[in-house]
Amino acid sequence: MNHHDADPVDYGTGQKKLGIYVSGIISCTILTLISFWAVMSGKLSKWEMFIVIFASACIQFLVQVVSFLRLNTQTEQGKTNVLALIFTGIILICIIIGSLWIMGNLSFYTIR
Repeated sequence: MNHHDADPVDYGTGQKKLGIYVSGIISCTILTLISFWAVMSGKLSKWEMFIVIFASACIQFLVQVVSFLRLNTQTEQGKTNVLALIFTGIILICIIIGSLWIMGNLSFYTIR
């Protein structure tokens, strides 16, 4: 058997296309400019500015994961990759919330 006859390994990333990279760069640039405008314009309150920057960062994260890491659900390996990312996010959220809860309780008991 020739090594050319073997099927390529499926990492779940799909095919590489220039268009997805270009749209990712353009989207990330626009989202960065929106955050920059929110800070530099001075027209928004602190909470509005926080919401704009946070929303822009979350959307930019998703754009980068889809565009540059090419995370998708087109193949079985791609679905496994998405589930692994979701599981990692859940674990990370549990660790952060648990740490904040512990620190808040320690702060509460030291004040009294």
